[in-house]
Amino acid sequence: MKNIHKKISYSLVVVFLLGLVSFSCENDDSIPRRGKPELRLANNSVTVTEGETAVFNIDVEYPVSEKIDIRIDILDADGNPVPTANPTDGDPTTGNGFLDRIQFESIEVPYPTWFESGWFQYGYLGGTGYVASFPPFTEAIELNIETIQDFIPEGATTVNLRLTATSLMEATIEEDISITINDFVGNDLVARLNWAGDYLESGADPCDIDNGLDLDLELIYGGAYIQTSYNDCPEELTILGSDADGTYIIDASFWTANGNSATDNSNVPASIDFMKAGVFVESVDLSSLFPLNDGGLNDGNGNAITSFTIEKAGNTFTITDSNDTQIAQGRFSDHRMTINEKRALKNR
Repeated sequence: MKNIHKKISYSLVVVFLLGLVSFSCENDDSIPRRGKPELRLANNSVTVTEGETAVFNIDVEYPVSEKIDIRIDILDADGNPVPTANPTDGDPTTGNGFLDRIQFESIEVPYPTWFESGWFQYGYLGGTGYVASFPPFTEAIELNIETIQDFIPEGATTVNLRLTATSLMEATIEEDISITINDFVGNDLVARLNWAGDYLESGADPCDIDNGLDLDLELIYGGAYIQTSYNDCPEELTILGSDADGTYIIDASFWTANGNSATDNSNVPASIDFMKAGVFVESVDLSSLFPLNDGGLNDGNGNAITSFTIEKAGNTFTITDSNDTQIAQGRFSDHRMTINEKRALKNR
């Protein structure tokens, strides 16, 4: 009888121990599992304001010992992937030479294109898609898509993308996601003067500070110069929404041709943009004021300047030209500093 009890006891102990081992194995994430974990999106759509980052949170069903790669495609209106890189060399049907990233107006994907990620290790993706990689044993993924802030009021726009697996992927996913982007509405007024191009007889870059042209912007308030932009191309000034209310004057001028000329005495193709983010973008052509061969203020051409008046009331800006009605009909006003005063200021 004792032997029978001993055999039963030993059997129960063995069964118990085997049960512990089995339970332990089932809950040990360090032991490889068969198959590939599913990547589960917490959110398929995100709404942001221009300039913000759209974040998509992804849960990994269980961690794996290899890196996880996700292919990201931008979709067109018909739901088809669009190219993300342009061919520069080689045969575009083979993918050789897809080196130049395509820039999009609304978003920037902060991950390598399929070509930048390692060429064909992911298979030929036809010039489309990005590859986001995450380290081994990742349990949660934050996928970020950046949006681009501009000044143009466009209304809400939606960008659609697709997340799928690559040939090397250690997990599975096939999801479409969307980003709704609202206009950024700013309180500041930006004035930007630009004269870039290819029009100098010498072939010099008009924006070259040493060899090109010199155009300027100056901001006057209460009879005093409170802001200047002398050394950039384009030149830019900003009146903040938090600045004092009242009347501001912006002078846009052609300072010097720096010895440059044009055979046909063509005009400097200058323009000034007034921009309030998400509200308006107004561009004014100033080229008729600045015949290149006539030179600028420092070359003896006293007419190479024009003024704009900005009435600020809170976050509302009203812009008029120097004659209140006609744009780009400049006049030399009393508030301006003398040529010698400006020479001294620019040479500091």
